[in-house]
Amino acid sequence: MTEPLGSRSGSGSGLPLGGTGLTCEDYLDFLAADYLDTYIRAGGAAVRFVVAGNDDVARRWHAGLADIASAQDCLYVAVDAAETKMAMVDQIYATVARQIDWDDLVRRILRTAWTDIGLPAGDALTVSAVAAVQQVDPREAARSIRRQLETTLLGDTTLAREFRLAVLRLCQAELGTGDVIDTEKAAVLAWLRVEPVPLVALRSASIYSRVGRHNARALLLSLAAWRQQTSASGLVIDIDIERLAVTRRPPVEQRSGFYYTKAAILDVYEVLRQLIDAADALRGVLIAVTIAPELVTDEVRGLPAYSALQLRIVDEVRDKRRANPYAALVRLETRLEVVP
Repeated sequence: MTEPLGSRSGSGSGLPLGGTGLTCEDYLDFLAADYLDTYIRAGGAAVRFVVAGNDDVARRWHAGLADIASAQDCLYVAVDAAETKMAMVDQIYATVARQIDWDDLVRRILRTAWTDIGLPAGDALTVSAVAAVQQVDPREAARSIRRQLETTLLGDTTLAREFRLAVLRLCQAELGTGDVIDTEKAAVLAWLRVEPVPLVALRSASIYSRVGRHNARALLLSLAAWRQQTSASGLVIDIDIERLAVTRRPPVEQRSGFYYTKAAILDVYEVLRQLIDAADALRGVLIAVTIAPELVTDEVRGLPAYSALQLRIVDEVRDKRRANPYAALVRLETRLEVVP
């Protein structure tokens, strides 16, 4: 049975009474209609924080978000702070990148490029196959498609330079001209997925550094924008940071995943703050961050400990009887604020 609104509040839970929240199902319906089906599909982006009233609400929220993402043809990626080091943005990027179907996106790029130069391709995208179907000189076809890819990919300065180079190499490998061999393609793909790869294997692709904190945010922005432009579908990143509320690690035999010190928690909040500030640069992305109720008011481990994030998401003025689904911080089946 679903816990009634506000039942977690009061002296028993340490949370004050008051305020109001949305039901999980109502908020999911709102997101599907007002965000995923319209705003996100058109290339918009949003970062929303969700306070789940209890474990059952959290389970229904995560499952429902995955369902509406699938129904709207969006890619759903779950990022749990218990399994991913949320204090490191490169780990968030890695979790997303490993869910991407890179081969499918590359084929979409190539089909568009072949069409743009007047040589529409069928299922076969190699230069030799397209030249045979269109009855043109393979050498001329290779030169034309190479110029087109360099113009569309390398010329798009909204994407990180390393990302543009990596995607160009994947496209060249698919053309089958020998410009990019299989080992180089594998190395570039491993780099994009933040998998172990020797830097020497990336030199031919003009990539000279690993994915880390210095470039991961730019790569995440580039991946989101490129994917939305290529597939015309959205990306839903479901981030769960409820693990941050765990104050003491359990006994060794009961531990699972990652636990966070106060310093690590502040790093997590800074990463989330940066994602909020990058919302204008994101394309076709909904980032939903699930936060434990106690983290809303906890001055040691919660939002009050990092005002740079708190001031971006808490609402200074809110109707006590009517929830605002457009707010940056939404309560699902819980009440947090004190009623005078």
